[in-house]
Amino acid sequence: MLQTIRNAFAIKDLRDRILFTILMMAVFRIGSYIPCPFINVGTLQESFGNLMGNLMGVANMFTGGAFSKMTVMSLGIMPYITASIILQLLMIVVPQLEKMSKEGESGRKKITQYTRYGTVALALAQGFGMAMFIRSQPEWITPFMRDRQILFVLLMMLTITTGTTFLMWIGEKITERGIGNGVSLVITVGIATHYLPHIMTTLDYVKNDDFPPIFLLIVAALCIAATILIVLVQEGNRKIPIQHAKQASGRKMQAAQTNYLPLKINTAGVMPVIFSSAILTLPATIFGWIGAAPGEGLGFIGELFALQSRYNLYNMLNLEAGSIFLLLKAVNLHTIAFIILTAGFCFFYTAIVFNPQDVADNLRRVGAFVPGYRPGPQTANYIDKVMTRITLVGAVFLCVIAIFPQILMVSFDLPFELADFAGGTGLIIVVAVVLDTMKQIESRVLMRHYDGFKSRRQQSGSPGSRRWSAPGSNK
Repeated sequence: MLQTIRNAFAIKDLRDRILFTILMMAVFRIGSYIPCPFINVGTLQESFGNLMGNLMGVANMFTGGAFSKMTVMSLGIMPYITASIILQLLMIVVPQLEKMSKEGESGRKKITQYTRYGTVALALAQGFGMAMFIRSQPEWITPFMRDRQILFVLLMMLTITTGTTFLMWIGEKITERGIGNGVSLVITVGIATHYLPHIMTTLDYVKNDDFPPIFLLIVAALCIAATILIVLVQEGNRKIPIQHAKQASGRKMQAAQTNYLPLKINTAGVMPVIFSSAILTLPATIFGWIGAAPGEGLGFIGELFALQSRYNLYNMLNLEAGSIFLLLKAVNLHTIAFIILTAGFCFFYTAIVFNPQDVADNLRRVGAFVPGYRPGPQTANYIDKVMTRITLVGAVFLCVIAIFPQILMVSFDLPFELADFAGGTGLIIVVAVVLDTMKQIESRVLMRHYDGFKSRRQQSGSPGSRRWSAPGSNK
């Protein structure tokens, strides 16, 4: 890994891309500390500490702490992700959008433009909700704006929408001129900023004898094990043997060749956990904005979807026993909904990016086939069956790794700062995005070295590039 980075900085074009990405990430982090106008940041953060145990903590994690500070980038890139989800769902039910997505580069540009419009609309709507939520707490607003509520709401909507739009532009520019997927890198950097404060908080817990030092070793072991499992699953694939028929080349007959069709275990990558987390932040957040207290009126719905909801199987059964029965505290509507959404998005996203029928048609076109299956529909059905099975394995893996820290927090009262290292959505995203970015860097380094080898070979006048001349000629 270090050798790859060293080689990358030796190539000017790749070095410029990496430096551009770092610069854009620095701009993002600076924007995460610029508060919205007319907000008492100190008072707001003191009060927000009680809300972070809710699903708002997930939004705060994705925005790198900008949500709890109520900065210009409070919403982060989440409206863009939500707009992407809505548009991909609409492609299934709206034939025009599905046709547009298959029109090549022009169609993708139109879809991207619609996603931008949706992002602005969602940012305006969420900005309005956040402004109404803040307005219900007068001590969070400076005295000058307390009597100018309409102006305050409009100003908040404009500020937050501008911050989200600017962050969307940063993500697109990183994808275009930098290295890696810009939107995923923005989320990853926001998550990674929490790790150092969490480490310091964990050390304080141990120093104050809140937890024995052995907990540090246990959590470190769990973090290493979870990281290794994530890497193995992200890189794992199922190889389907592919047989090529004999082909005639002039007077020679080329023997049949056997290759493999690799199918990734987790084709959807980190998108399912991002989508699920984005959707599950909505119920508790919306009912918090309208001021409904948990358990009262509409606030009851927000409490149902809360991470540490009291409406869980443990309380419903009126259990008082400890040990293994404490796991039932994590059996609540939030956990169930998260598992269903994550698994559903795994299959949904895989179905979008991988079409077994197209793969079968391409194999038949080049004269290849899967041994034991006829080319065409039979091959497509076999590939689809295999893909369904390995996608199920990937979905189960993502669900287990993602909810494990939640179980530690809800069932065994482990602090979030400590449980966060044992897995979870954040660790899955960070490891997967780092792997993807390193792959892009390695591929660009390899491509540059290959191009350099070709140019040097041509300049040296290798035997393969010389022209044949007749004996005795001067050429």
